Amino acid sequence: MSEKLTLLPHEYPDISNMILEDDTPLDSFINEKQQRLLTTVFYSGAEIPINVPFIVAANVGLFSHVRASGIVPDVFLSLNIVGEKEWWERNVRSYLFWEFGKPPDVVIEVVSPTPGNELGSKLTDYAKLRIPYYVVYDPLQKLSETVLQVFQLQFNSYIPKNDAWFPDVNLGLTLWSGTFENINGTWLRWCNVDGNVIQTGDEIAAEKNAEISQKDVEISQKDAEISQKNAEIKQALLLAIEMGLKLKFGDEFVGMLSEISEINDVKLLERIVSQIPLISSADELRKLYTE
Repeated sequence: MSEKLTLLPHEYPDISNMILEDDTPLDSFINEKQQRLLTTVFYSGAEIPINVPFIVAANVGLFSHVRASGIVPDVFLSLNIVGEKEWWERNVRSYLFWEFGKPPDVVIEVVSPTPGNELGSKLTDYAKLRIPYYVVYDPLQKLSETVLQVFQLQFNSYIPKNDAWFPDVNLGLTLWSGTFENINGTWLRWCNVDGNVIQTGDEIAAEKNAEISQKDVEISQKDAEISQKNAEIKQALLLAIEMGLKLKFGDEFVGMLSEISEINDVKLLERIVSQIPLISSADELRKLYTE
């Protein structure tokens, strides 16, 4: 990982004449979504396995010194960086190495339908900036048949890396098939050491809502089963009451079944069944369910 620069504030160069922003929109909608997916996960309540301050940004210029024209990666991640409170100040609207104290740790380029020297001048330029890891994601295979290429800084140049895990960062990258912002496809995602995708806050919330909904369905099903069982028990008890009354009193008490059938308390119906042999009049019967 790169060492922090040691310039004191009074040693910072004059940037008043530097062009830090050009406001040129060049990315496609899909590239814009891909960049947002790689950045929003860090600021959306996701469980990021990083325990130090960091900055993740898309399309923000990197400037190593005052005479540099700057280079703008699609996405970069920089650890041990505390976000500035005054983002509107000119000296922190772009990533000036002397202000932030170090180069980013990972830069990512997403190759557009029109390639932009991702494996040419940019490969050299990022190495000169001494950025430890450089990633080229080529979803349309414009540069080669390899969709994802990762490079690691060795001395003053990049060498190919055979995986997309960054041990100094405790994060990696992986290709993921799924839906992001209503677009289904293959996306480049951050992942943990086990290769599991780092979920965005929205994905975590959706997953929790799905679990809650599933529990609600299970509770409703259980309630329905209980209701059905109680209905069956009630019908059996009413039949027992009808037979008990007929056997003891004949048809004299059968008319009271319409009143008793309105009772939904199974335990009360069970009590009526048990008390039929002991009652001797309609009043005694009514007392069983009116008092």
